[in-house]
Amino acid sequence: MTHELLAKTFDSWAHQGRHSGMELEHGDVVRQVLARMDAKPGESFLDLGCGSGWATRLLAQAKPGISAIGIDVSPAMIAQAESEHRLTIRARYEVAPFERLPFPERKFDRAFSMEALYYAVDLSKALGELARVLKPNARADVVLDYFAENSGTAVWPKICGVNMHCLSQDQWTSAFQAAGFAAVEMERVRDSRGPGNAADFKPSECYADWATWKAVKDTGSLWIRAQRAP
Repeated sequence: MTHELLAKTFDSWAHQGRHSGMELEHGDVVRQVLARMDAKPGESFLDLGCGSGWATRLLAQAKPGISAIGIDVSPAMIAQAESEHRLTIRARYEVAPFERLPFPERKFDRAFSMEALYYAVDLSKALGELARVLKPNARADVVLDYFAENSGTAVWPKICGVNMHCLSQDQWTSAFQAAGFAAVEMERVRDSRGPGNAADFKPSECYADWATWKAVKDTGSLWIRAQRAP
């Protein structure tokens, strides 16, 4: 896996308009998480793997004075994020890989990532970079649908054509601890809309049948809360 392949893959997604469905599919879970993150006015956020920037903009509007920077390896996704940006929102977007964050040490109060961290080319280095740019005791909130306990997502790497880190909850805990995070908690968050009705289900590349879709929704997203060491 290379950053060039990742950028090419997600550039293609942006050009095909595939980014437009991300907020529709994941927005309910993200809004649940944001409501419980206890963001403070004036905090600075880093959004890892921001795509078209929809979650970055939600972060920046969570409380007065919050600022957010979204980073993504795909130039086309960043261009899309900038095209959807509004000047009234304290957010901006940069092209950068997880393993080489273009920020000084201890810059951010908080970090967030939705459906992105498992794409890291070098996961341990990416987590180390995340710890480096966070202030002491700062928290990272990471949300993932692709993890070992969610077996319905196992086909995703083949469909996407890129390698993805399939870690169990215990393995994610160990990975964050090895990178310098002192406290790591896990929780499942389920879409409040549920899976919907079988009669309305439409198969897709990622969800070939109703049973797979329902299993993924019933399993829920994995919310990782990791606090950087002092």
